[in-house]
Amino acid sequence: MTSYLFAWLLFLGLSLGAMANLMLHNVTGGPWFAAVRAPFLAATRLVPLAALLGLPILFAVRAIYPWAQGGGAAWLSPAFFVARSIVYLAVWTALALLLRANGGKGLSAVGLIVHTFTVSLAAVDWIGSLVPQWYSTAFGLIVGTGQMLGAMALAVAFAGLRGPLRRGPEAHGTFIDLGNLLLMYVLLWAYLAYSEFLIIWVGNLPREIAWYVPRLQTGWFGLGVFLVVVHFFAPLVILLFRAVKRAPALLGSVAALLLAAHVADVYWLIAPSVRPQAFSIAWGDVAALAVAAALWFLLWRPRHA
Repeated sequence: MTSYLFAWLLFLGLSLGAMANLMLHNVTGGPWFAAVRAPFLAATRLVPLAALLGLPILFAVRAIYPWAQGGGAAWLSPAFFVARSIVYLAVWTALALLLRANGGKGLSAVGLIVHTFTVSLAAVDWIGSLVPQWYSTAFGLIVGTGQMLGAMALAVAFAGLRGPLRRGPEAHGTFIDLGNLLLMYVLLWAYLAYSEFLIIWVGNLPREIAWYVPRLQTGWFGLGVFLVVVHFFAPLVILLFRAVKRAPALLGSVAALLLAAHVADVYWLIAPSVRPQAFSIAWGDVAALAVAAALWFLLWRPRHA
């Protein structure tokens, strides 16, 4: 079930990230959206299905979360956890349906606030509570930013490698904007993740370091190094070059690399919490990821958006 949790959160996160980027454009505008409109709309349409696929998690709360085995705080009671989760899923489904029917600026402005609040709470509930003694006020923002980065990377990879707007006089300007947006998300994600780590490292309190101990003092450290390099340093350096952002195929390849790093990031958020002794990849992780990827690309149809 933890393997299912990983694959489901990846599937759900790409859908929610696409919906958030869609709302962001509705509020701010910009010609860059034409190149990624189809993949964003196609992913947003999958939010109701992603919400439905979360129901098995709610039936397996006691099998996944250590706090559900005994009496804990009222907030971490199975019944209240399930009730909150249903609210999150219902709110996101309603928001996706409303955006599909009438995605105006007012709805998107309110929707971004609701999205940020609910994603932050859900991240703490579904991911953070795997280590129930740990807490972080920045964790929800890190997860939400990662979702928007992953969805943007997916959309830019599609636009750069397969999209219909790769050529023409306006293509260079559009892809420069998309490259700058990718760079912005990379920097924001890195800033939030590093700030959280630095504050916890300086404090060095047992309750606060519980999240990082298995990630820094076991074989999971290697995955952390991979994320620092592939999710931050490499795209940061590459996206500083204007020539990369002016070449759709090259920018699409960088975005594809970021998408792969996003998959690793979601795994990093979950697996070390349930296997803290040493780095390991269970067969269920591979199977769940393969099924989720197949389901995603079967249902995600940007060419028909």
